[in-house]
Amino acid sequence: MNSMQHVIEHDDLDICVDSKVVFVDVQNSSARAVHFVNAGREYSVKADLVVLGANGIQSPALLLQSGFDHPLIGKYLHEKIECTVEAYLDGVDNFGGSTITTCMNVSLLDGEHRREYGGALLFFENNWIYGLRPEYGRWRQILPITINVEPLPQAESTVTLSANGQPHVSFPRQSEYGLQGVKAALDRLPEVLRPLPVERIEVRQIDQISVHLQGTLRMGSDPLESVVDAGQVHHKVRNLVVVGSSVFPTAGSGPPSLTVAALSLRAARMLLD
Repeated sequence: MNSMQHVIEHDDLDICVDSKVVFVDVQNSSARAVHFVNAGREYSVKADLVVLGANGIQSPALLLQSGFDHPLIGKYLHEKIECTVEAYLDGVDNFGGSTITTCMNVSLLDGEHRREYGGALLFFENNWIYGLRPEYGRWRQILPITINVEPLPQAESTVTLSANGQPHVSFPRQSEYGLQGVKAALDRLPEVLRPLPVERIEVRQIDQISVHLQGTLRMGSDPLESVVDAGQVHHKVRNLVVVGSSVFPTAGSGPPSLTVAALSLRAARMLLD
């Protein structure tokens, strides 16, 4: 809100909160208007340029509602696998300071192993999700670690429209590539933690999917294999731009927020050029 205040207060900008976009009106391969509902009333706004920036579920759902029929819309929904472990320490206290993550370890991220299984990014955490140690005087001698592992997107992981027009998510399984990456990361974790006096390592939770949904309107150079081009412009409807993680063809091991921001700024510059 602080950095965008000059944009928000611009005389040519209207922000419609509590509104639901119903569909994008496309005629002759051009997006002509956006239809939305606010307080029970329907509105239509004409547009020379439409930018869609919902998320990996709502963005494809809106295009499907609008009659877009590309076979890859809603396909390849994906996100990294997240594993949480705790390392019990012998005589070393953890926790302190104000940041939620004190360190990121990239020793398992890249290398030849990625030909066979996903790379892993380790976050040394500064919060006690599962509580402190119960032993007297040793409450802080524990290190929570979050392990994020890259998967391979699966075509059967989809976003479709249900009979009532609501998005329906199907995510039957994670890729074997990603699951093997989790196993390899856990096997190598004692080696990563060797400089620390570790008593034992406890695996607390393995989540098949984390919180950054990606990939349902993937970008690429081939209109048959992707929905938008490298500038995030729809291959067929050339005044429709899609921003956000839905354009990601693959997922990395780290959070995608900065990449989303960078790609969005890049798309804007390409439009200006």
